[in-house]
Amino acid sequence: MTAWHGYFGIENLALNATQRSLLVGALRVLGPVSDGSPARLNHWRVRPDNQAVIFEALFEEENISVDAFKVRLGTIFGVAPGTINHAVLRVTWRHLESAGVTFSRAGTDYLRLVLFGYDGSRWPSWKESGIEARAYLAANAAAWEVAE
Repeated sequence: MTAWHGYFGIENLALNATQRSLLVGALRVLGPVSDGSPARLNHWRVRPDNQAVIFEALFEEENISVDAFKVRLGTIFGVAPGTINHAVLRVTWRHLESAGVTFSRAGTDYLRLVLFGYDGSRWPSWKESGIEARAYLAANAAAWEVAE
């Protein structure tokens, strides 16, 4: 197993509240149980509307792969993971492309996953991933900031 310390985000597109809650709960337990660096322990930031979350931790790469997400979604939806489709769009917020993966089934988009700084070929460093995650937050500040 290969570990990667970085950031990924999810955005709800059509999950119901129960499905969203189950998925977020499953993602909150990824990463080490203990570590000398608190930054490598799973922690997250929830968008004020509760429809998106950004996670940071030391993740096992196979736990955050497209196939792993299909298995999680299949479990939550009670459907075969093979019936879940995905499309990848690469987006750059600062310097590196980030893979944006939209998961769908029967023509409905249910979830978007963004692996910050991961272009599909090389896992970015923790710093690179963080730069892309913060650039994404800056570009989407209206949705992520609490109004005063």
